[in-house]
Amino acid sequence: MRTVASRAIRQAVLPVALFGLFAAGCTRLSHHGGQAARPGGGHTPQHIATRGTIPPEFLDLVTTKKAFANLATVMPNGSPQVTPVWFDFDGKYLRVNSARGRVKDKNMRRDPRVALSILDPDDPYRYLEIRGRVIKIAANGAVEHTDLLARKYLSVERNPSRRPDQVRVMYVIEPRRVAGQG
Repeated sequence: MRTVASRAIRQAVLPVALFGLFAAGCTRLSHHGGQAARPGGGHTPQHIATRGTIPPEFLDLVTTKKAFANLATVMPNGSPQVTPVWFDFDGKYLRVNSARGRVKDKNMRRDPRVALSILDPDDPYRYLEIRGRVIKIAANGAVEHTDLLARKYLSVERNPSRRPDQVRVMYVIEPRRVAGQG
C-alpha cells in the first residue's frame, strides 16, 4: 500500500518538480553570465511574473512574431514530454494544433496540465513561460486553424504537412501562471 501511495505522489509531483528545476536553471543561467554573453553587453534582463495574463511588454511574442512554443505535456508515467509547436493567441487563450493520436494529443486528453516556453526569435535572452490547462479540445475548426497557423509561420494558404487521413485537433489553453524575462 505504501508503494502505491508513494508512486502516486511521485507521479503527481515529479512533472512539477522537473519543470521547476528547468525553470530555475534557465533563470540561473540568465542571471549568471547573461550580461557577458548578451550581444552588446546589455543590462541584466527584467523578470516579470503574473497570474494568467500576458504582460503587455511580451504580447509581441504571442501575436506578431513567428516564435515557436515548446509545449510540455505529462506522460502517463509522470515524466515530461516536450514538442516545438506552432501556436496563436486570441487575446485570452493560446491555441495549438496537432493530429489525433500523437503523443501530445494523448497526453493532453489524459492530463490537461501543460507548460509552454516561447523564446524570442530576435533575442534569445528574452522569453515567456506559460503554465496552464487545456480547457477545450476540438476537431471542429481544427483544419482551418492549422491552415491559419501555416499562413502565420510559412506564408502559405494550406498547411503542407496536413494529410487527408489525419484528424486535426485544436487545443485551447488557459494561461494560469505567466513569467517572462528580457
